[in-house]
Amino acid sequence: MRALATAALPLLALSFGISLLPACASSDTDDELLADSADQANLDGKADADNGAYTYYAIRKDMRRCAWPMCGQWFVSRVNRTTTTCHTGSSAAECYTPVLDWSESDLDAAQQDKLLGQAGKLGGTFALVRGRFAKKNTTTPRPELGKFIVTEAWVAEGENPPEGVFAKVFENGIRCIAAPCPTLTEKGLNTGNAVNIADLDFTPADFTDRQIEGFVDQYIAPSGIIVAGDRYTFKLGGRSGKGRTVSNAFHRLANAPVAQ
Repeated sequence: MRALATAALPLLALSFGISLLPACASSDTDDELLADSADQANLDGKADADNGAYTYYAIRKDMRRCAWPMCGQWFVSRVNRTTTTCHTGSSAAECYTPVLDWSESDLDAAQQDKLLGQAGKLGGTFALVRGRFAKKNTTTPRPELGKFIVTEAWVAEGENPPEGVFAKVFENGIRCIAAPCPTLTEKGLNTGNAVNIADLDFTPADFTDRQIEGFVDQYIAPSGIIVAGDRYTFKLGGRSGKGRTVSNAFHRLANAPVAQ
């Protein structure tokens, strides 16, 4: 088990490659982040919070062949949900949009291209956007097809298809005198469910130590990181802890710093 653990040591140091007694771990545990039965399509009130978990969508390239703008652009679907409310107000598994409006994302063309490149990959969800639908667009001959306004863009780090629940993970400030310590909070995207956990197991993602260290730097930031994976439980020193496997993880895109 290649795990990342925030252990309760005197210096509260981050440890890599720690084995948390995998023989005692169990993955047959109910996942508290799974969406409940209530449809929460309209929970947009928290969309602007850095560590909020609403209004996240998977995005993929539309591979159909027909006349633009009716086909050939993008499908978006709410992460962790079976239905998405489209620009018309109707519900579907995923919604087509001919236009991505980047005006609220503060991302330059290079970062937009990174997102679109990942959205064009086959075999899984490798790109996520946060934002909302608008009923009209002004840049195609079919304004009634609407558009999707992007406020954030996230891309997968690895090549493995993301599997499991999608969750926002960030450091919560909890400190303990003994491990395992629930120093991370995970929020299920678009579910309203949140749990404190003690560990992320990056083994399924097959990341390098350097890649994992990069995610450490990001999850201590306000916006956190996004992972896809499953709940597991473990025991360490006779004490129980909760963790999440990571089949893949996502970075939030940002413009490159301007050279001084």
